[in-house]
Amino acid sequence: MGKWLKVLVLAAMVLSMSAMGITRAHADAKTAINGTLTTTIEFDEENVQGAKEWIDETLALAKKDLETEMEKAKGKEKQRLKKALKKLDKMSADKWFEERTDGSAKLQIPLTDLQIEIGGRKATTRHNGKFTIPQVPLGEQKLRISKDGKTVREMDVVVKRGHPRMDIDLQIYDQEFQSNIDRMHQAMHSGKEDVHTQEITTYPKLEKGTAVGTGAGKMHILSDEEKNVVSCNKASSHESPEGKKPFDPNAEEEWTSDTGRFPANGSDCSRSIALGMLYNMNSWLFNRYRMSEYCVIESINHVMTEEKDKSYAAYCNWEKKADGRWNCSWFNGVGHTEELHTH
Repeated sequence: MGKWLKVLVLAAMVLSMSAMGITRAHADAKTAINGTLTTTIEFDEENVQGAKEWIDETLALAKKDLETEMEKAKGKEKQRLKKALKKLDKMSADKWFEERTDGSAKLQIPLTDLQIEIGGRKATTRHNGKFTIPQVPLGEQKLRISKDGKTVREMDVVVKRGHPRMDIDLQIYDQEFQSNIDRMHQAMHSGKEDVHTQEITTYPKLEKGTAVGTGAGKMHILSDEEKNVVSCNKASSHESPEGKKPFDPNAEEEWTSDTGRFPANGSDCSRSIALGMLYNMNSWLFNRYRMSEYCVIESINHVMTEEKDKSYAAYCNWEKKADGRWNCSWFNGVGHTEELHTH
């Protein structure tokens, strides 16, 4: 009996060790990865100054907006706004941009609340863009970055043992950045013969699909002629040939909008993108601008193409929300003015 018991114990030990070997081999085929998700916008030398002005003007706008909100706030919210203003006072375009010796510069922003999926494992980026994904299979994997189920980027990566760090930077160049924003298809400008005035400046019925504006800020009418509801503006002012401002709808000369300078023109759309970047830098302090994060996502979205089912098209381009007003021109802090909006 003792002999058989000894054999059974040995057999059990062999089976146990065998199972441990299988488990260890299975575990060794996976690894945890961690990193930071960022986006970097590269600006050529000729576009750096305009981009800096865009950021500084938006930071000044945010300060004014937060000061107004603090006057109405109470308790913990008032304390948070006070901290946000203190943080804002330390910010500037010079600190946001990293300049190079050739005159070019880059603007790097962490991306908050985006989903990262790799090898069947998922994680959501935290307030500083950081993420941790456990038990990721080794080898070649498809990495998908998304927001609310809509793809922002996809790429092939190789997961290796001993290399747990995987920082992801969605690099984009200024012309591509402008091109992506251009697909948001907004509209606001029309000729003097179409304009009429009431208490505020409004615009006439324009045919759906009408292209208006010039250069990087070219826009399109999205809605029907009756409503003319559009997304965010890519112009911040009108100028006459003589450089006169503000816009005079009854003037004889032909006035033009400053869409050609977009995004460095203080328009609704450019402001909202910068406010979204501010939110991404500190989502708790600048929570007031959380909706503008969607404008950031669309401005950097590499798959904002004809494949609408895969594109993130929620607020700034051709996909309109049910209430007709969920777009980058209407989010907190933009300082939107009716005279620059068609509706």
